[in-house]
Amino acid sequence: MHTVERNVRLEGSALVELLARPASVAVVGASADPQRLSGRPLDYLKRLGYAGRLYAVNARADLPDVTTVRTLLDLEPGSVDVALVALPAPGVVAALRQAEEIGVRAAVVIASGFEDRDGPARRDLDRLAASSKLRIIGPNCVGTVGVAASSYLTFSSVLLQDLPRPGRIGLVTQSGALGNSLLQSLIRRHVGLNQWFSTGDETGTGAIELATGLLELQDVDAVGMFLEGVTDRHWLGPLESALRSTGKPLFVLKAAHSESGRMAAAGHTGRVVGSADASEAILAHAGVRQVASLAELADALVVAGVNPGLPRAERPSVSLVSVSGAAGVIGADLVAQDRRLRMAEVTGENLPLDGRLHPQNPLDVPFINETGVFTDAVTTMSTSRSVDIVVGVESSLAHDREELVAKVVAAPPAAPVVLTSLSEDDTMPAHLTEALRGAGIAYLPTVDRAVRAIALCAAENTEPDTVHPSSSDLRGIEWVAGRLPDDLPWVRWRMLADEPAVPPYVVKAAGRTILHRTELGAVRIVRTAEEAAEAVDAVRAVCRQYDDAVMVQDIAPDGFEVMVSVADDPEFGPVAFVRPGGTLAELMSGQAVIWSGWPERRRLEVLRGSRIGELLVSYRGGKRYDVEELSRVVSQALAAVAGDLEFLELNPVIVHETGVSLVDAAGRPRPNSPEGAASA
Repeated sequence: MHTVERNVRLEGSALVELLARPASVAVVGASADPQRLSGRPLDYLKRLGYAGRLYAVNARADLPDVTTVRTLLDLEPGSVDVALVALPAPGVVAALRQAEEIGVRAAVVIASGFEDRDGPARRDLDRLAASSKLRIIGPNCVGTVGVAASSYLTFSSVLLQDLPRPGRIGLVTQSGALGNSLLQSLIRRHVGLNQWFSTGDETGTGAIELATGLLELQDVDAVGMFLEGVTDRHWLGPLESALRSTGKPLFVLKAAHSESGRMAAAGHTGRVVGSADASEAILAHAGVRQVASLAELADALVVAGVNPGLPRAERPSVSLVSVSGAAGVIGADLVAQDRRLRMAEVTGENLPLDGRLHPQNPLDVPFINETGVFTDAVTTMSTSRSVDIVVGVESSLAHDREELVAKVVAAPPAAPVVLTSLSEDDTMPAHLTEALRGAGIAYLPTVDRAVRAIALCAAENTEPDTVHPSSSDLRGIEWVAGRLPDDLPWVRWRMLADEPAVPPYVVKAAGRTILHRTELGAVRIVRTAEEAAEAVDAVRAVCRQYDDAVMVQDIAPDGFEVMVSVADDPEFGPVAFVRPGGTLAELMSGQAVIWSGWPERRRLEVLRGSRIGELLVSYRGGKRYDVEELSRVVSQALAAVAGDLEFLELNPVIVHETGVSLVDAAGRPRPNSPEGAASA
């Protein structure tokens, strides 16, 4: 049991530890009837294994099988660690003052009636919380749960049906009902719980502080939170420090995004909720992993609870083993689209698979009534040196589930595994998912939910992918310009040795081998003659290292920068993507998708109607740029990719009020063209 110095106000992890393992508890307003809300906490503590000193405070009667007093003042000072106050609202503040007088360290207040922040009851409670060493959880909360020490300071109805197993997941919910739902999910999905805090109206202790305290505990691996509004923003700094120093994930479902949601939150808790955009950005900067739904939050906690090592892996490599090729395609798409994940590269590895299978990702195992082949494939892929986690997709239509689970439990895979089903309406029964959990294998209903949960658990990738110059992938502006129409409006460029250059101008790599010039320092602006020699020498040194040439280019006139990328889509043929360009390419969202199958007029209409088109055409009274000329350039780029080019990028294209200017380009020949075959 937890022991503490009583002249210190507990905060963060010290408060969390006290509530997890209090040496003594007093239930104020306790009832002997376990059907009443005031009777459940006492019943739980007596019946479910709490081993500390337990007192009941009842002004009218002695209760059976527990030491009963009339008021808290009848107990010795220092004899109670935590008081659970189960009184109606009018009696709460008086009881808390008594708790403060005898040195109680923390109180859990379950009563409602304090929603009006300007009402006298709430003002009295707030004043007490601000001035006292007594820490208050609530009011208007379901209570707290500490599983290891059976510290069930709650009236939760879930405990009438089942108990959580001990584990390493922490839970903080401002809503008691939604917390009950999450607790029920964790129990039914066989995930162990360390502690749960229902925080209610948060008069003295906020969700951010409790989450910080949980993250700092050695026996907690991950924390889930339901948050309507932040009441203890001064704890955001310590929260960020805890997230950075421990590497543990905090999954947050933030509600009250809309005006209606904010009004609802204010109505049932009195909580003030601010801008959704502000909270999302601030929480993201703190390192919080925000989820979109209750199901997504539960899924992330399942994976983190069953595979605790996964949250520390950065961009884990995923292998997909599926009874259905289509499910494998869906999973591969989701992995490829998520920057937190990557597909494992297993082609060419010598893996002992069934003779009908070959190492690839995703791996299609479409055999009916050959359960052993599927389980062997999952286990074998987990041994690959390239695989961090395996997602297996099974089906009762193809597999004997009892056999499947028995095999994977008997020979646990080498890497973490998340098993899923082909259909959400054909999921595994509970006794089998419990057996899987015992072997360290998480189960989620579908492949899309599995991939999202794994991505949420993966460590954030803080470093951008390294870009390596490569002459085999793309060709630069010289090559591209020779394959496009002569009337395209290039900003004038020439090789350094061809003629003297008069400032101002740009000196840069020609793009024969270097395409990402800025990262390598292979582009400089020369504004005066005095700057020329140093700039040219610097760029020439980089070009010499990468076997490129040096060119100079006129300074492009001002305008709106866009990037035009054209690819030969295997399904639709040439398709152009027009996005913000130059330095804005990675910072601004919104693009126009222009298909070569549309006539010129339709292409122009689509471009004008897009987000980027709105910016170009007198956005909020601003300049009107020449969208018609940009559309003409896009059409010429589409025509080029319909010919011998497989890919073309013009970046940036400067759109002016009249006309456009092309500054740079890169392209790739078709593999079956003469130049593509020669380079291959």
